[in-house]
Amino acid sequence: MMRQIHCVFLGAMLLFATAAAADDVGTVASTRGAADIGRDGAWTPAAVGMAVQLGDQLRTGADGQLRVVFRDDSVIDLSPSSSLVVDEQVFQPDASRFSSVVRLLQGKARALVSGYYKTPGAAYEVETPTAVAGVRGTTFLVVYNPDLDTTEVIGIHGQVEVRNLEERIGGTVYVTAQEATSVGRNAAPTKPQLLDDQYFHQELGGSYQALSLANIASVGGARPLGAGANVAAPEKAPSGSVVKNQIGRDQLKNPGDVAGQPLNIVGSGRGSLGVPF
Repeated sequence: MMRQIHCVFLGAMLLFATAAAADDVGTVASTRGAADIGRDGAWTPAAVGMAVQLGDQLRTGADGQLRVVFRDDSVIDLSPSSSLVVDEQVFQPDASRFSSVVRLLQGKARALVSGYYKTPGAAYEVETPTAVAGVRGTTFLVVYNPDLDTTEVIGIHGQVEVRNLEERIGGTVYVTAQEATSVGRNAAPTKPQLLDDQYFHQELGGSYQALSLANIASVGGARPLGAGANVAAPEKAPSGSVVKNQIGRDQLKNPGDVAGQPLNIVGSGRGSLGVPF
């Protein structure tokens, strides 16, 4: 009887440990200014190397920026005064199952989606209170303004599918590099518009160049990660705007470039970038 109880106890502990490990879905790669992680009702200052778990809320202050690299090799950059929740991530390479949902509560997030999401049936979505942006291996910005209750989606590389959060409202639009659409409450996405160079570069550079130059420390070792050395360059996106030499189409070749390499992220990770979990 005691042996059975002991076996049940060990089994329960193993199950708990496995579940706890499975909750770790990402790693903080860089911070600047005020940046915190909310978990179980408590907030902790984000630090390089800290694990990000399913259900965590990421937030930045007025001077804060935060970069997280996920186990599927995707990257999320948060601008100042932003907040995002990690709602879902399924990463099962052996079964070719990949699914991620992050929810932007306010502010601006840049998502770089890895090549895993080019797999048939894979899905990567950024939700806001008014919109859903879905992609398969691309890079884009999502901005949600709670005062205006409006979402703006800006394409950087690849093609982004955008619709209202309520699927029954309006249809779906597609934005590519240097194009944008906006989605208000109970409104269909606007027709994608080509952004002028000044505004586009301002949206890209103003929010993320400082983060790329931030004090990016080691996440568990000393082997530097090459600039996308293990990540195949994504396909160039067809652009309805036919604008040549666009940032994201011709210059941001892969996740290594966009992440502002080198990042000293090492370890026997689950994704091809070697992020430890």
